[in-house]
Amino acid sequence: MKKMIVMAALALFGTQFAKAQVQKGNFLVGGSVGVNSVTGKVDGSDNKNTETTFTISPKAGYALSDKWMVGVFVEGSFYTNKEKVGATTTKDKTNTIAPGVFVRNYCQIADSKVYFTSEANVSYGFGTIETNDVKTDKTSTIKANLMPGISYLVGKHLMLEGNIGGLTYSNQTIKPEAGGADTKISTLDFNFIKSFQVGVSFLF
Repeated sequence: MKKMIVMAALALFGTQFAKAQVQKGNFLVGGSVGVNSVTGKVDGSDNKNTETTFTISPKAGYALSDKWMVGVFVEGSFYTNKEKVGATTTKDKTNTIAPGVFVRNYCQIADSKVYFTSEANVSYGFGTIETNDVKTDKTSTIKANLMPGISYLVGKHLMLEGNIGGLTYSNQTIKPEAGGADTKISTLDFNFIKSFQVGVSFLF
């Protein structure tokens, strides 16, 4: 009898482990937070420049298969550029909200609960720019990202996720509050080791 109970328990455990993976038809609900900070200092002086970006991004997705997921997200981005030149300090802020869509590929490592991931997403953001707490401009941005990452499935539902930078293209339009010509800025940034995002998602 004891042997039968042990065998049944092992069989049940094996079944649960086999189901502990991304499967077609799964719904994903979760999000991520990220921070990126860069400081530059002029040698021989106290002059320095510090750029800090904080992001938070809730998302929802649907698994088309055990390898592919599509979904939607909203990213909130809060950027601060603090520049000190002599006794003068200037602080610029840019706050944006950007809804978008994503597609993600999962590559399971053997039969483990660890996945290598690659995600492509596109978003349209809008927000404001301030200098020393005074609103100076409105901004809109179209952004596309390619991001490598890793995910770990805890049990059957909880997934821990991480992304380490990636490739980003953005096209930004800045409209001055006081009127005048718009400014358009296009950038292509490879920031594989300069930023890090962590997140938690639930599979249903």
